[in-house]
Amino acid sequence: MAADLKALQAERDDLLARLKRLSADYVNYQKRVQRDMEEARQFANAELIRDLLGVLDDMERALEAAKANHSEEDPLLAGMQLVYKKALEILGGYGLRPIQAAGQAFDPIRHEAMMQRPSAEHAAPTVLDELQKGYELNGRVLRPARVVISAPVAAKEETTEIQSPNDNESE
Repeated sequence: MAADLKALQAERDDLLARLKRLSADYVNYQKRVQRDMEEARQFANAELIRDLLGVLDDMERALEAAKANHSEEDPLLAGMQLVYKKALEILGGYGLRPIQAAGQAFDPIRHEAMMQRPSAEHAAPTVLDELQKGYELNGRVLRPARVVISAPVAAKEETTEIQSPNDNESE
């Protein structure tokens, strides 16, 4: 009878341990589902916002052209600036933020290097110019900034002509 009692206690302990593991797995599953749902909610509009970035780019180019050709008092220019600012505010409410690029250390996750320009002022690759604005949505890169980065200045080397052994044979 003592052996049966010990066997039942061992079985009970095993079942209790399995129940605790199952309960912990279920709690972790619930947390993971909550996290996934929150992430899905945060990035549900990512494709739409990514498509709208082209519209923002076009508005920026139009504003730059208008500033170059018209005075700041031009009502059409002022209206375009207000529409552009309002679009940025609305998209910002959904978590869209521009990526700071110019003067920053090159980050291959946030910046896409399109060109290099020699620069003696920067030891590490640094963003010199921004060709296209990049954006983050809720901390995740939606579109990297397209940039020009610094490159080390090539040292001038003395060039000396070295003759190969084959050059003497032809004479």
